[in-house]
Amino acid sequence: MKVVLSRLLWCGLVLVVPAWAAQNPAASASQAPVQQKQLEQAISSQQGEVKRLQGDVQKEESRTHKADEKLKQQDQQIADLQRQLKALQAGQQGTGHP
Repeated sequence: MKVVLSRLLWCGLVLVVPAWAAQNPAASASQAPVQQKQLEQAISSQQGEVKRLQGDVQKEESRTHKADEKLKQQDQQIADLQRQLKALQAGQQGTGHP
């Protein structure tokens, strides 16, 4: 009895495995366009994210450039005020006022 069941199982496997193998590539082939579309959507999404990040970087670079220019102007104002202060102090020393 066990031998008969074992042989039937082997016969069944011999018939089913080739049929399954023949159908499996077809299933994979039908999934390929779906996977390709998902891949393209993922790429498109990533490209959108890259563009958004590039825009963020450009905004940050612009903000940094403006802040740098503002600091340069403030440095120039400080230097001008220091020169004026030195001129005033030199004038006061020349007149004898402490």
